[in-house]
Formats: sequence, C-alpha cells, structure tokens
Amino acid sequence: MQDPGRLQIINVSRVLRTLRLSPRTSRIRISEELGLDRSTVTKIVRNLMEKDIIRTAGKKSLQSGAGRKQIELVVNGEFGAVLGLEIQRDRWCGVVSFLDGRILRSFSGKFPTPLSRDTLASAVASVLAETGQAARQDGLRLLGAGIALPGVVDPYGGAVVRSFPLGVDSPLPLRDALAEDFPGFLFLENDANCCCWGELAFHPEDRNRNFIAVLGEFNRESGFAVGMGFVIRERVLHGDHFTAGEFRSLFRSAGNRTQFSFSVEELSGLPGNKKQLKKVYRELCTNLAFLVNGLDFTKIVFAGDIPVYRDFLPELLEAAVAEGCIYDIPKSIQTVFASAGEFSVALGAAGLFTEKLFSVPDMSGSAEGPVGYDLFSRILDGGVNA
Repeated sequence: MQDPGRLQIINVSRVLRTLRLSPRTSRIRISEELGLDRSTVTKIVRNLMEKDIIRTAGKKSLQSGAGRKQIELVVNGEFGAVLGLEIQRDRWCGVVSFLDGRILRSFSGKFPTPLSRDTLASAVASVLAETGQAARQDGLRLLGAGIALPGVVDPYGGAVVRSFPLGVDSPLPLRDALAEDFPGFLFLENDANCCCWGELAFHPEDRNRNFIAVLGEFNRESGFAVGMGFVIRERVLHGDHFTAGEFRSLFRSAGNRTQFSFSVEELSGLPGNKKQLKKVYRELCTNLAFLVNGLDFTKIVFAGDIPVYRDFLPELLEAAVAEGCIYDIPKSIQTVFASAGEFSVALGAAGLFTEKLFSVPDMSGSAEGPVGYDLFSRILDGGVNA
C-alpha cells in the first residue's frame, strides 16, 4: 500500500526538479509534463511559494496567442547557501554558493601537518566550523555541506573506505564523526565524482550527454595524480565497491610509484617541462580514448590543474579517439575545462548537495539519506544530519 505522505513528497520533488531543469515553466505546463492534476500542482506551487523556495518570474502568452497569460515559475536561487569543501592531505579549500552556482565566498588554507586517519575528522570539523561560521555571519541561511575527499568514498554510508593520501586503510565513518559538530546535513563524495556533480548541478543545459570528468593535480609525491568520474544517464557511477574512476594507466608497469608509465623523477618537472607534459597527456588521452570509444562518451570535463595547463590536450585527445575507433564514424567530443580554477572541486561538492535538493526520492526512501523535498522539509524543520 502506498504511503500518501511519501507520495506527496515525491510529487513535490518532481515539481521542484522540473522547475530546476526547465525554469520559467507555468503550472499548466508542469501539470502536462508530470501528468498531475492542475489542482494538485496549484497546491504544491502555493506551498513552495509560501516557503520562498520558488518564485514567479513574469508572464507569457499561450502558444496559440489567445487566452490569458500563464505565470512563469522559477526556483529561488537565493533560498539558501551551500558549503562545498575539498579536503586534501595538506590543504583545503571551500566555497559558499547559492543554489544557482554563484560563488559568494571562497576559502583556502593549509593543515599544520599532513592529515592521517587519526586527525582527519577533527581537521575537517575545524574547517566546517570556520567556514560555516563565516557564512552565517554574512547573514546566509546555510542549508548544508558537500565534502570532496581523495580516495574510495562510500557516499551512502558517509565513510572513507580507503585513501592513500589521507592515510585511511580501513573504513572510517567520517560523516558520523562530523555530525555532532555540524548542525546540518552532510554529503561525502570522492573528489573526481564531485566534478561530475558540479557539472550536473550548475550546467543543466547539457545534462543529456554521458560524460567523463577528469581531475588532474600536479604534486610532489607522484608528479601528476589523476582521478575520474563517470556520468551515465544523469547518474554518477560509483561501482559495486565505490572504486569507479580510480585510475591507473594501461601502460604502467608493476612497481611503478606513479599512475603512469613514467617514474616520479620523470614527472617531477611537471607542469613546467612541456616536452614531458606532452608525453604524459598523450598517455592520458590514449587511456581516455579507450573509454570514450568503448562506452561512446561524447563529453569530457577537465578540472583541477589541467585547465591551467591545457597545452596540446584537445588535439591529442581528438587524435587518440580517432585512432582507437574501429569504425570510420566521425565523433564530436565536447571538451570542457572547468572554469572555477582551484575551487572547481569545492564548487562540485556544493553541486553535490544542490543536486540532492532537487532529486526525486522513491517510495522506499534513499539509501544515502533524505533528498528532494524530503531534504528541504527537514532543513526547514531544523532537522539534523541523518
């Protein structure tokens, strides 16, 4: 037997998602698209407007040019703010953004000592307190936070399963450890996957494309660290062990300390050594071409340090895809370079939370906690992270 209360949450979430993806839509159009009675849509819209979650955006004539004008509706992008954090071994950065992706504040800092399993929770709690307090001092309604972490992350259980950079060698229930100190909802995710969420949340005009997000960062330890995220049919792929997107080059030999066929010494001059950079990018593109051709992806988003050092990359990728394709079928690969610079991952973490707000729950509830209007309601009721 269906739960009427749950069905109501689902229908409100469907209306919110429709307005999120198709702004300036009328009640009549929503009713037609979702197959809901106009009276039901009217009640839902009235409730959402009373809570200031949606607003009117003017009027437009009916397509026929006759009859009364329809009132257009939009999501109130300034309903509240979301905190997005990127946590790395020795540094962190964060953003506070509106629901439309506008960055209101940005932060960055370094940890006194490199993080470890024993210090991770306390360090992240300190960053949450600092950034959350700053957002509230600006008079912003802080809805919650998304946190991006390197390594294998279980986003449903809120745990870091494994992370070489963070020194985590067995599952660490990080969200539970943070819940006592953060008065809001938290979502944890792998850092490359957060680049996927940011693209979905803040570039909804292109959601119909399956794509790969490539996060590349130059560092002293390995020279060049790469992680990937995959989006298929508007869903981020985690895999059965949450390891989807963990990268090692097909050309890497056993025992090599880097993710590529090159040694740490060979990668130590990156990104300044342009000759070596081209070799590394060629190897990266060959690996990407295998995925692009095998799964027929048509879009790749590059984030991290790669957008700054994009030399040779589009041409190398195009050549590698063409060489690896068995059929003589022209492929148009959209190459996107994240525009938020060093804050791209943090903005993606904010996008993770934003996407949860505009998701549609199912009848049984979500394994990763409340989403959609369920999440909105708990925030408005002053609920805590579940």
